[in-house]
Amino acid sequence: MKMNQRVKELSQSLKYWQRLKLLCTVPGIGTLIGMEILVELQDLERFKRAEELASYIGLTPSEFSTGQYVRQGRITRCGNKRVRTCLVESSWILITKDPLMRLKYNKLKAMKGAKRAIIAIARKLIIRIRRILLDHEPYVVGGC
Repeated sequence: MKMNQRVKELSQSLKYWQRLKLLCTVPGIGTLIGMEILVELQDLERFKRAEELASYIGLTPSEFSTGQYVRQGRITRCGNKRVRTCLVESSWILITKDPLMRLKYNKLKAMKGAKRAIIAIARKLIIRIRRILLDHEPYVVGGC
């Protein structure tokens, strides 16, 4: 209880308040998860490309290549486990609230299974979060 109060106090500071307000427009992200993302990642401008951020969190597939064959494996799991966990939890809620993300999830689920599909949605979510914070624009349900 005391820790939650401290996080709420921190969220109201000038450093985090405006960015947290933007993050809370994403279905599935509240104060605690939003603060976890902001505190762990800090300045998103240090990631030149969205792929770098996804890799930093550990949401990119590993790759096994030999000659002309390329096979992708499980996610690398390198990087920040807490943010990755928060993103996956948020993604489960997101697919119930955003029809476009639900459609993507259902297509991936049919091909690769539910667990792999939700990891792919979490990867799309962090890329959208990066765009939200860099552009200072709220999340649009059903937007690309």
